[in-house]
Amino acid sequence: MEPAMAQSSATGSVFGTVEAPAGSLINLTNLETGLKRSSDVATNGRYQVTALPPGRYKVELMRNNAVASTLEVEVFAGQGANASFGTMAAVQVTGRRNRIDVSNTNNGAVFSAKELAKLPVQANLTSIVLLAPNTTKADTAYGGASFGGGGASENAFYLNGFSITNPLTQLGSMELPFGAIQQASVITGGFGAEFGRSIGGVMNVTTKSGTNNWEAGAMYSAEPNRARASRRNIHYEKTGYVDNANTDGKLHYRRDLDEVHAFQYGAYMGGPLIKDKLFMFFAADQTITKQNGLPTLLSEGTAFTTTERDGWRSRRSLESRWVGKIDFNITDNHRVEFTSAGDDWRERVQRYGFTLAGSDKAAAQAALNGAPNNTLYSSLVTRNPGPTGINPGPPGAKVNMLKYIGNLTDDLTLTALFGRLKSERGVTYEHGFGGAQVPPSVTVPAVANRVPELDAQGLYKSFNPFTGNLSKPGSDEVKSFRLDLEYKWGDHTIRGGLDSHDIDITSAGLATSGGSAWSYRKVAAGRECLPTNLSNARPAIVCNFGGFGTRGYYARQRVFSSITDAKAEQTAQYIEDRWQFNKNLLLTFGLRNEQYSNTTGDGDKFIDVKDQIAPRLSASWDVNGDASLKVFGSMGRYHLQLPGQVAARAASRSTLTDQDFTYTGIDPNTGVPTGLTPINVAQSPDGETGSRKPPQSVVVKDLKPNYQDELTLGFEKAWSPDLNFGLKGTYRKLGAGIDDSCDTRILYDFALKNGIPVVSKDYMNCFIFNPGKDVTIWVDGHDAAGNPIVSGKGKYANFSAAEIGSPKAKREYTALDMFLEHPLRNGWYGRINYTLSRSKGNMEGQTRSDTGQTDVGTSAGWDYPEFAANSEGLLPNDRKHQLKLFGFYQLTPEISVGGNALIQSGRPKTCLGTNEAAENGELFPPLSEEYGGPGYGAEYFWCGGKPAPRGSLGRLPTERRLDLSMTYAPNYMKGLAFKMDVFNVFNSQKVTARRETYDDGSGHGILANYGEARSLQDARSVKFTVEYNHKF
Repeated sequence: MEPAMAQSSATGSVFGTVEAPAGSLINLTNLETGLKRSSDVATNGRYQVTALPPGRYKVELMRNNAVASTLEVEVFAGQGANASFGTMAAVQVTGRRNRIDVSNTNNGAVFSAKELAKLPVQANLTSIVLLAPNTTKADTAYGGASFGGGGASENAFYLNGFSITNPLTQLGSMELPFGAIQQASVITGGFGAEFGRSIGGVMNVTTKSGTNNWEAGAMYSAEPNRARASRRNIHYEKTGYVDNANTDGKLHYRRDLDEVHAFQYGAYMGGPLIKDKLFMFFAADQTITKQNGLPTLLSEGTAFTTTERDGWRSRRSLESRWVGKIDFNITDNHRVEFTSAGDDWRERVQRYGFTLAGSDKAAAQAALNGAPNNTLYSSLVTRNPGPTGINPGPPGAKVNMLKYIGNLTDDLTLTALFGRLKSERGVTYEHGFGGAQVPPSVTVPAVANRVPELDAQGLYKSFNPFTGNLSKPGSDEVKSFRLDLEYKWGDHTIRGGLDSHDIDITSAGLATSGGSAWSYRKVAAGRECLPTNLSNARPAIVCNFGGFGTRGYYARQRVFSSITDAKAEQTAQYIEDRWQFNKNLLLTFGLRNEQYSNTTGDGDKFIDVKDQIAPRLSASWDVNGDASLKVFGSMGRYHLQLPGQVAARAASRSTLTDQDFTYTGIDPNTGVPTGLTPINVAQSPDGETGSRKPPQSVVVKDLKPNYQDELTLGFEKAWSPDLNFGLKGTYRKLGAGIDDSCDTRILYDFALKNGIPVVSKDYMNCFIFNPGKDVTIWVDGHDAAGNPIVSGKGKYANFSAAEIGSPKAKREYTALDMFLEHPLRNGWYGRINYTLSRSKGNMEGQTRSDTGQTDVGTSAGWDYPEFAANSEGLLPNDRKHQLKLFGFYQLTPEISVGGNALIQSGRPKTCLGTNEAAENGELFPPLSEEYGGPGYGAEYFWCGGKPAPRGSLGRLPTERRLDLSMTYAPNYMKGLAFKMDVFNVFNSQKVTARRETYDDGSGHGILANYGEARSLQDARSVKFTVEYNHKF
């Protein structure tokens, strides 16, 4: 593993020194493609050759037109390979890493294809990211990884220098066939001005290219269910609350019946179409995954009532990945690359009946004892949904890009890139839908919330085969252009460039299946005839409305839709000077400027952020002048744009209303309550009424950029040929955050005082702002139905940060990294990374792992100032201690073994409950006294009637994991290999996330599933692989 660096993201360089440089010349030859480059040696003995394609190079020192000395080096994308010449005349071949790379100051790691093949890692990009220090797996609601304490949406992903970040949510990227990866660079901080649109980290994947030798290969792997350990069942936690007596400690989700089979096959071929000129490479694989089991992703507080009808889930996914590449060396100084890549993921989800065993159905239901039958209830197919879509999966995409690299002179290099990325997503509803209108969605309640006599009739059921929210088929398309120039001027290497992304999104968002969703509820015992906060904090005495309300039972109807189109534009410019100040000190000065805008489905540009100025400075000191000890540091500012998805609710038309009813019965054909008596009227908690939102009322005027400042300082030492070690400190501080506020009380109050015609604060929409900053926002009127109008009296309202009441967004990440590394020598390689870190503040980022809310960039956590109390503390991605160990050993010429281990602190626990005083309007006077509280229910760091400060409840259990692999490559058939990977050898299935909502929004009682496991470590599995590679 090499330290990561960010020169050109898809090319590398060779640099070094020459003793007695007078009359010297350096010639380089790519040993795989024949590409040749040359360079003069400066009078101080230094030389540098940049913009080199990755590969093995022969470096020749020429004196008097004769070869005086020769070295062989391996060049990696984004890195510098040191080829220095002394006075001896000899041929030397360098090892994988015999010295420190003194040409970079970046944090992270680079993994080659050979290393990845020897390590036990799953075949996805996240598994590679998690090998690097300062990274941890993100919440399952978002997938991917957290870099340096940041949110999962704060990272940037590149393929051969082309951005492949998911444009809709910025969560992850498309996947690639592992057989096509030449190297993967994971940069966790300190990157130069070339990179942007990230305050987390950067992953850049370089694909393989064809060479002058034809080669081909194929592989097949299987992860059979019989070699997989049983998944741990999930039980209700013991809450001790009286209404949970029937569920506390009982089985909730049975997972030990789950079956998972995974199979993958792939092939590749590459070689010369014209020797030394034209090369091709193509790789593809397909992964088939079959999963069967009882459902485990039900809504909060639900219990099974339709097990025999639709209790068994059968999932079949097919992921097809491919990469094709053409390299054309027009001359040694002019090259063209064309890359085509794709990732298409589809999954069919079918629901079958599950026959309960025996005559005692209640006992069988409680234990979920039974067997699946072949009675199909419903079926759907989802495609490229992304981590937040219906039935989450990879976002998928197809990419085509063309790149030109021209060495216009010995000192001037031009790189130009143009490409297009398109992701097609959506859900096809098959059996159980048939094009007819389905009944409303029904959330089956916990037993405590069911009327016993109705429950005895088995009426609490959902008859909607596709419950929850549905999506429409849509697409995300990005057209990108990038231009880079590099000029070498004496001791300076000056680089500059620009790029642009035009993003077009169709049918983003979701809508309630069946038109509306019903949930059955009950007030706390003893409060049937006392005022209780219902939807939107509206107090009511439920027993006064008849029906089963006399016993505290009621139902809530929700209507939701956010489906819309959107557009976005992103541009950037940068300049950077790499100054070799003296023989041993390299200084890099950079400046980057970014701009972005977002447009609604109605064509209104609602965000237009410019002048995101980001200075960068770094230094690398080659202390001894022989690349044996490097002291390095960096400081810089980094910006992040809002994702395209933010238009779906924050700015475009959207609807979200709630209404409460008492009821006298349940329709046996639909599961919908009957005999309804309205307790209140349909109301939106945040102004989502389906009307067009004026763009100037959606975003504050002069919105400040979302940015983070970073400082790093460290050293690396090549102690001996067998040992490298180092130490690095990192400090990151969020400078400004962006989220949305739905506190329309202050807007409504302003409108009333300024004669602007308004009817209700609930008809005024949320607005995007910088928490803790002053707010200037447009306020205008609406009609009796809540539709915005141009009253002629609209005006900008100015509010101080104190009047808004939200604190400044805070996030500080501090880390100390230490590593020990045994370079690849004597048949083995090993590395140990230890990180001591803390991520603390009141904003995780654009994501909110506390609740897994999928509205990236516009979470509920900043909607009202009352939510801020006790919100500062250890953030969800904090892992105080993290130990990573990986490596491989060649036991014999035929057998090698590999290992990958992780020990890390558990995630901090959180509790979100209801603060009755805040909901009743007592905590943000005078506005709350006049217009009421937030009405959100369990959104406060307040549980059981007392504060529950973030980070004060301890941590989840320490996570431990060991993966092992063994490869057998028999001598009797060169190129043939058999491999076995064992993931999670000791089958540790610790809880990695839990349900953190404490109550039902009334401020009384405890939810039955509070504290219950939401995700656990994957059970032990074994993968068997056979592959054959042949060079012709």
